[in-house]
Amino acid sequence: MEIVSIATSRKKGTKKTRVSEAELIADHGINGDAHAGKWHRQVCFLASESIEKARGRGLDVTFGDFAENIATTGIDWKNIPVGTRLRLGDKALVEITQIGKECKQKCAIFYQAGDCIMPREGVFAKVIEGGIIRCGDKIRFVLPETNLIHWKNKTDIPVNHFLIGEEPLSIRIQGKPYSVVMRTPGDEIAHVAGFCLGEGIVDSPDDFTSIGFCDGTDSNVVTVTITPSRREIVSELLERRGFVSQTSCGLCGKELIEDLYQTITPLADDLSIDINKALYCLESLSDHQPFRKATHASHAAAIFSSEFELLSVAEDVGRHNALDKAVGKLFLGKKLSQATFLVLSSRVSFELVQKAAKANIPILLATSRPTELAVKLAKEINMTIACLARDAGLFIYCGEKRLKRHI
Repeated sequence: MEIVSIATSRKKGTKKTRVSEAELIADHGINGDAHAGKWHRQVCFLASESIEKARGRGLDVTFGDFAENIATTGIDWKNIPVGTRLRLGDKALVEITQIGKECKQKCAIFYQAGDCIMPREGVFAKVIEGGIIRCGDKIRFVLPETNLIHWKNKTDIPVNHFLIGEEPLSIRIQGKPYSVVMRTPGDEIAHVAGFCLGEGIVDSPDDFTSIGFCDGTDSNVVTVTITPSRREIVSELLERRGFVSQTSCGLCGKELIEDLYQTITPLADDLSIDINKALYCLESLSDHQPFRKATHASHAAAIFSSEFELLSVAEDVGRHNALDKAVGKLFLGKKLSQATFLVLSSRVSFELVQKAAKANIPILLATSRPTELAVKLAKEINMTIACLARDAGLFIYCGEKRLKRHI
């Protein structure tokens, strides 16, 4: 992961001019750039891979044309959680504050380039620590570090390890505490949206009247309000509140076994995908797990289209949280209808099948095996479940018709 281009401009909404180096100023941005100031979008990033894709579509564009400050290689920015901190070069430190943006009107970049990918694939950050950055500088994730002892061959060896973050997230619905979940910080709004869908609190993004941080800044408290008509439908569900979930599993707080079984419409049997391409997506999941590479302690959920396009991916200390985040991103963007299959870095349990079904995702692939109850539910709702086989290939437990095999 490294910087391949740096660009600045004196005016917002215009193409930027490339420079060989730039000074990042703490709580300000790039010295002399129009985006600098005391706000949350001080520096904007875009992957060079995204610019290359734009060129592949025939656009005559180069670095700086999409008003990005920093173009990089080796980072899929749109799937980096908000709150992630990265070191640029030796000194500069930034924190991701926003993924993409909403353009209320077409800017000069759109008319000059014919398209603008920044709203879809760019990210914004604030500067935590300043410093000079240059093209070619390495980029690395900044995670909590701890000292420990590695006992090996009867010898104590001092070593350092990066640790993945874990903090409580309080979810408040209609002004009342509903749940507290332990999660890895980042993607809180998407997380809560996916959680509410999985819980049955909402069925559509339009059921929300608002979803945001409690005081606008505290990322550990998210408040939700829903429409009066939806409140009437889920009034009994909203009476259950005040429990702590270790993993946002969707089961904590249920009082009766019957409560575990939500009303789920059987999934349509109207599509199939190539099993070899699906297997490749499953085997390549770790390519989308920067936290796992650094800490060896995160789970991931990735959602793909029928054309094997990666639509959404999320990492978290909890596998249920990762799925809620990945689903929530698409749900809020009203793109969940494009989801065809889901890839998980864990075993398949009953509640993960429920969450996938509530998101109307018919195919679930995982690195580890499912539980008996998960397979039973999947068969009842016509879901496909498969996992990696120890030797090679996939174990297919149910719904095999959706996985096209060339036998």
